[in-house]
Amino acid sequence: MASRAPSLALSSWPFAGAPSHGACCSKPPTPSWRRCSKGVRRSAMIKTYVDANALIAAFRGDHPASDQALRLLGEPGRAFVASAYLRLETLRKPLFYKREDEIAFMDCYFSAVSLWVPTTDTLVEHALVLAAQRDLGAMDALHAVAALQAGAEVFVTLERPTKPLFHVPGLNTISLHPKQIDL
Repeated sequence: MASRAPSLALSSWPFAGAPSHGACCSKPPTPSWRRCSKGVRRSAMIKTYVDANALIAAFRGDHPASDQALRLLGEPGRAFVASAYLRLETLRKPLFYKREDEIAFMDCYFSAVSLWVPTTDTLVEHALVLAAQRDLGAMDALHAVAALQAGAEVFVTLERPTKPLFHVPGLNTISLHPKQIDL
């Protein structure tokens, strides 16, 4: 089978060589990506905050944008930004249902994150204000504020461009929604 991620050295991206599986396949990717390594820091990297829905789609391979999401994770010019809220959203179900391959995939992604946004009362307060002003869901507001505080240049999501997340001032939100794939 063809590789889902661009062919990169494992030292530059932990998911290089992750196998492809079709949208109808119920079998998760084989755990060849368990050999993950820490991300390599380079200059001129694009600070990128990847929304939970894009990470989940990259693992599952069951969404029309799954391949695009996985390719994004394999792009060598990106420095990934994350928060504890992203870990909570992506790992809660796999941990509860003991989906070891999905847990390993997410852990591997998080090991490659180059900037972790700390959880603070101020971040939560800003998220509450933003959610109230823009009619954002709680997790979307937390992710948006975390991305803004980290100085993320890009916020990548599977949400449609008509959603409130796309109207957050200062947040460069890019949709991988099948009708809007333009990176």
